[in-house]
This record gives sequence, structure tokens and C-alpha cells, in this order.
Amino acid sequence: MITLSDDEVALIRSLLTSIRAIKVRDIDKALVILSKAERLANARSTQPEDQRCSY
Repeated sequence: MITLSDDEVALIRSLLTSIRAIKVRDIDKALVILSKAERLANARSTQPEDQRCSY
């Protein structure tokens, strides 16, 4: 058995409360956004220099 200080217990409780507040739908949206950004970055890096679009 491990003995935790009051500060450690408060930190663990805070982390668990924060994790519980995150909704799965929000995580899924973030993953979709990151996936799209990664695909765009990969597409830009594979284009030849003369075909790249400047934004």
C-alpha cells in the first residue's frame, strides 16, 4: 500500500475530474482535425516545387 500526501491526493483528484470532463466526441473531432492537417501537410511535401500553391 502507498501513502499519499494531501497534495498528491488533490492532484490525482483534479486530474481524474479533468479527464472525466473530456467528452469522447470532442476527442474524435480533434483526431479528425489532426488527421486532415497531417494529410494536407503530406500532400504539400510531396508536390514538386513548381506545382506548389502559395497561400
